[in-house]
Amino acid sequence: MIELFGVTKRFGAETAVDALSLRVEKGQVCVLVGTSGCGKSTTLRMINRLIEHDAGEIHLEGAPVRSFDEVTLRRRIGYVIQSTGLFPHWTVARNIGLVPRLLKWPRGRIHERVEELMALLGLPVQEFADKYPRQLSGGQAQRVGVARALAADPDILLMDEPFGALDPLTRQALQKQLQELQARLHKTVVFVTHDMDEALALADRLVVMRKGRIVQQGRPIDLLHEPADEFVESLLGGMDRGLKEAALTRVSERMLPLGPRLLASERIPYDASLSQALSLMLWHRVERLTVVDGEDIPVGELSLRRLLGGKSS
Repeated sequence: MIELFGVTKRFGAETAVDALSLRVEKGQVCVLVGTSGCGKSTTLRMINRLIEHDAGEIHLEGAPVRSFDEVTLRRRIGYVIQSTGLFPHWTVARNIGLVPRLLKWPRGRIHERVEELMALLGLPVQEFADKYPRQLSGGQAQRVGVARALAADPDILLMDEPFGALDPLTRQALQKQLQELQARLHKTVVFVTHDMDEALALADRLVVMRKGRIVQQGRPIDLLHEPADEFVESLLGGMDRGLKEAALTRVSERMLPLGPRLLASERIPYDASLSQALSLMLWHRVERLTVVDGEDIPVGELSLRRLLGGKSS
């Protein structure tokens, strides 16, 4: 869906992106991560030509981005930024319907699409459609920003630190909502963040950048197991890499069927992470948990030894 071939961008004497090559498959969430100034946001903005590259080529579905009219290109790519970029004098509904209006969709179709997206993102139409951005919380405004980016049903979604200004609880809620949306919509997403926990939680493909170059890329679990160098290892958490891996693994992947023993007193949802299971065990000083489904019905059990990858106790 997206390919970069030896792409370079300079700002005066400074090289922000240095001969970078990257391939993002259709339906994949590719997360660019690294320290400040590593070139990740510049890379993102070159895809929709908000910044023009100086050398190399960028292709969308096999065609160079420079073969597209800039305005046409940007209307077919959803774009979400940290500050949301909502028009303050427009209502929520009008903000969301911006691109469909520019594309001259029929009024009825725009109305239906706006209502569909508001429902999808947990923004009841009766409550939020006529509100203005100043009347929204940070999390609500960011939901509107995501809805606007999705309004014309683009195949590609670019997200530049979209949750960076939010409090931790709101940020985690929106990360989960984005995962749920992606499971339904299967967009091709390029996501920029400096937060490694966020990167690991969201990425199908994780791309670690440093000084305008890619240091390592691949599946998050592979980078955790085999970091390319000390920089990547440090960025991934150093001695905490085991906990990072546990956060990526679901309880359902390690649980065993219910045995003949009595059920453990403490319960954990089957879709919780192993890091949450370990935390629960430590908090309650237990070595076994009963695993339950969405209706709180026991479906298995998880022991400490099983959690750590050994045989069940």
